[in-house]
Amino acid sequence: MTEIFRNREQFLEEEPEIDVKQFRKTRLDLPYADQSVNQILDIFYPDEGEGPFPLVMLFHGGAFVTGHKRSHYIKSMCLPVTQGYAVATIEYRLCQEAKWPAQLIDGKAAVRYLRRHAKELDLDPERFAVWGNSAGGLATQLIAVTGDRADCDDLTVGERASSEIQCAIAWYTMSELCSAEQFGTEFTELLGYHPVLYPERTCRVSPIRYVDEHCPPMLLQHGMDDAVVDYHQSVYMYEKIKEVCGEDRAVLDLFEGEPHGSPKMKSDENIKKCIDFLDKHFFEGSNPYRKPFRRILIAGEDDTEE
Repeated sequence: MTEIFRNREQFLEEEPEIDVKQFRKTRLDLPYADQSVNQILDIFYPDEGEGPFPLVMLFHGGAFVTGHKRSHYIKSMCLPVTQGYAVATIEYRLCQEAKWPAQLIDGKAAVRYLRRHAKELDLDPERFAVWGNSAGGLATQLIAVTGDRADCDDLTVGERASSEIQCAIAWYTMSELCSAEQFGTEFTELLGYHPVLYPERTCRVSPIRYVDEHCPPMLLQHGMDDAVVDYHQSVYMYEKIKEVCGEDRAVLDLFEGEPHGSPKMKSDENIKKCIDFLDKHFFEGSNPYRKPFRRILIAGEDDTEE
């Protein structure tokens, strides 16, 4: 039997973690299901305001083979916690532990857990957003476009509640896997088969397949010099949402000259734009808690360090 490692402990050395002590209030390592030690999540609460709080759920990247829920790579995505939002960071099973669709099922189970326990966790179940980067963005898009579809979930995992969300942000991620031949090796490990050789099966993993009139508002951002995930993946998704839902349902931002994991996309300037998007849908465009950002610290950093 394969020994199961905690993702955070396995990858902490290469992905230093966010310092959880900096937040006013936290709920850490909450189990949202019981099949794995990695089916856990953290919640960081904002510095001010009264609940129930709107919630942003974060899904880290790492090609589904690396990463953890407190990875320093997602610290910029935690900045909504300084602007009146609760932030939940989601741990999920990586492909060494479980093949697809375990990762999607885990994401949906996390959403269902948070909605089922929203009252006790001081969260607003009508204001749930998902935000993911790279591989985490694939999970984010699928959660957004599949809603409560029974054929895209496993309700024996975790608790019963709706897994619908109200808006989504996806950074430099995939939407149409059948056209993405450069993912062959990585996705063979995830899926258990080469995606190009089994197009019908691969189509069922592609978020673009599930776009319908119920698709929630989505912000898509991608660097045009991305050598890992072609930026056209986000263009395809944007065009599909626009075709099905109209001009205003999706926003596409392309960053000229920017690579995968673009520092420009993680800059305060762009994070403000992302929070503007959240505010539009959760605060009717007028968030009373908007203020200058404070730094999100990594464990061991001094808050006076640049």
